[in-house]
Amino acid sequence: MLENVTIEGLPPHKEISITMSAEEAVRTARVVLVPVGDSVGVVPDQKTTIKAGDDLLLTGYVRDVEPSHDSGERSLSVTIVSRTVDAVECSADHSTGEIMGKSLAGIARDLDDNDIGIEDDGSLPVEPRHKLTPGDSLFHSIEKRARGRGVLIHDTPKGKLKLATKPEGTHSGGLTFGVNILSASSHLTGRGRYSEVRVRGQSSDGVGRQQLRAEARAKDKGVSRRRLMIVRHEGETTTDRMKKRAGWHLKRGAGNGTTASITVSGWRDSAGRIWTRNWLVPVKDDWIGIDGMMIIKSVTLNQDGSSGGTTATLELADPRALGGENPRGKTAKAYAAPLANDVDFEEQ
Repeated sequence: MLENVTIEGLPPHKEISITMSAEEAVRTARVVLVPVGDSVGVVPDQKTTIKAGDDLLLTGYVRDVEPSHDSGERSLSVTIVSRTVDAVECSADHSTGEIMGKSLAGIARDLDDNDIGIEDDGSLPVEPRHKLTPGDSLFHSIEKRARGRGVLIHDTPKGKLKLATKPEGTHSGGLTFGVNILSASSHLTGRGRYSEVRVRGQSSDGVGRQQLRAEARAKDKGVSRRRLMIVRHEGETTTDRMKKRAGWHLKRGAGNGTTASITVSGWRDSAGRIWTRNWLVPVKDDWIGIDGMMIIKSVTLNQDGSSGGTTATLELADPRALGGENPRGKTAKAYAAPLANDVDFEEQ
């Protein structure tokens, strides 16, 4: 069944593919248009929106325009990017270059001189001091700190930046082999997974061992042999921040150890919601070794009007990959492996 897709201000389209990710700040659409008249009719930086029915999918600008023809046929393709592209590509400008006593979202709002808009889920700690490196974009300035705080930065359908610390919801119906899965593959790996992560850093406040040689540790008892990773903490260290950094690094490694790619018919779950990045979804497919909750890292929505095909390809992972909890999967041993929560702060 075809989606009723509308693209504001552009000629009719024949094909469309939209990709959005929980780990990328800019969503992108690739569109094949029907050439109209004797001119191209589309220009770079033209404002536009994309909707599926009443659901807004993308707010942004035409990025690339690619017309072509031979002696008997014309074609016209464009790419469209989210408004957040300017938060990634343009340098931030701040009167002092220094922001004191604000959360990561507050820092982002102070650096948002293009009025892109910042959203967050209200779970961000206050940062004592943030200094803007000359030339850095809004995204690159806050992304450095986001790595140490377990914060995802992605865009929204309205073209705003979203700072998220946890999954945003759970899809209805799930993905089940023999019901709505057209094709599927999975990847189980020990790459990036460690038995212990140690985070080390320093604080500018104090001269004791706890300030100058602080260390937090997290252990994953699902790893059967010794595999140590030492991580340098970005920014000012505190007990809570270092513990969170160690736990986040360990959870990400465990989560990325189980991934899957699943293609389904249509763009919506059983309740009519469009498949969305950073949402959980139950998956049951014994042929790829997965039976449990997964999280959508990215989704690509495809529609070809000429063939009548409308599909969604979901890139999935163990929820821990994006800060969620251990799903306790039932099928593969690697998927079911527990993550220990014994994160200890150690003075040296």
